Amino acid sequence: MSEKRRGPGYLPVLALRVLGRRTGASLLLAAVAALGVYAGCALQSLVVQQQRAIAETMQNTVIHCTVTDVRGMNADNLNISTAYVEMLLGRKAARDPSLADMDRAVANIKAKVDWELAWPFGMTLCRILSFDSDERLAGAEIHLEPGWSEEDFLWDELVCLAPEGMEVGEYVEVIVSQPEASPRLKVIGRVSGGPDNVLYSPFFMGWGDGKSHAHSIQSCTFDIRDTARLEECKEKLYSTPFFTQPSVNATPDGFAVGVLVHDEVYLKSLEELRANLDTLRLLQPMLLALMGGISFFAGFLVNRRRKREFAVMRCLGLRRGAIFAQVLGEQLALGLAGGLAGFGAALLTGMDIRRGGLAFSGAVIGMFLLGAAVCAAVAAGGSVMKLMKTEE
Repeated sequence: MSEKRRGPGYLPVLALRVLGRRTGASLLLAAVAALGVYAGCALQSLVVQQQRAIAETMQNTVIHCTVTDVRGMNADNLNISTAYVEMLLGRKAARDPSLADMDRAVANIKAKVDWELAWPFGMTLCRILSFDSDERLAGAEIHLEPGWSEEDFLWDELVCLAPEGMEVGEYVEVIVSQPEASPRLKVIGRVSGGPDNVLYSPFFMGWGDGKSHAHSIQSCTFDIRDTARLEECKEKLYSTPFFTQPSVNATPDGFAVGVLVHDEVYLKSLEELRANLDTLRLLQPMLLALMGGISFFAGFLVNRRRKREFAVMRCLGLRRGAIFAQVLGEQLALGLAGGLAGFGAALLTGMDIRRGGLAFSGAVIGMFLLGAAVCAAVAAGGSVMKLMKTEE
């Protein structure tokens, strides 16, 4: 019996011949391959979704931090110097190297202090670092004069925002009950929809001499700039001699302040997502091993009733290698057909399939063929005498 070399184009023809000759068995093998590839694509799609969820959580979650006393008990009436805000802004780095690049670790710093004014009567002067430093401005509309912006409140300009209904000219003379000096503030904007008894001025505003002076502040909050570097940012923050992790047993020394990092929900969510990702990655090799075992078992069931056929082929002069190639070729054709069907079903069901999904699908088909190869080796390796004695 002559053996012909057949190219890859023969495999689809072989699949159709085998399917037509043993429909049930062929469908079983094709279904195993299709189910394996579909399950592999689904698993890889879940891995991609978990990775995306982790990336989105790290990118979109904001870690809020609150400055308190060293015991973590007081955050609304701190009575600490504005120098601590300057440290967070990185302005003291030249004096203390531990504050270098502090502005790269934190962001969105909010700080404020309210002072009662002796004049204008019944008014409050609120010194703010940004417009969102005071919750009373939430929902209010701020109309600035041309040439001015919120960034000007980061510096020491002698300016202010006045309520919309307040009758005031270009400047307003304020008399603070505590300091001796009475600054003359330029009105650079109006606030509508906010409090009608509050004047807003820059946090580092100077007093008359054009210089910024330290004063006590009520509250200060900020955010971690990069959640991907959360632990690094916390280490940077707590490594300075000025900020510490609050503890109920801490003793106030009038120097250090506490910083509460509200990262509990973030860390818990991130831990759950990473645990899910680890579980999915653990299931991937298990699926590959299961695929190899199932394909071998399915092939064994299909070829068990063909032992007499293999014996006749051996008696006609076919070598074991030819029988092995015949069986493996049949299962290869059915495996590829089933794999394409499974991959098509994954695309139709909207699974997120990328290069990783293609590679894993190829690995699934590879394990299918490995199981089929072992089965083909068993089928081709039997004794001719024993095969001829096999009863249908």
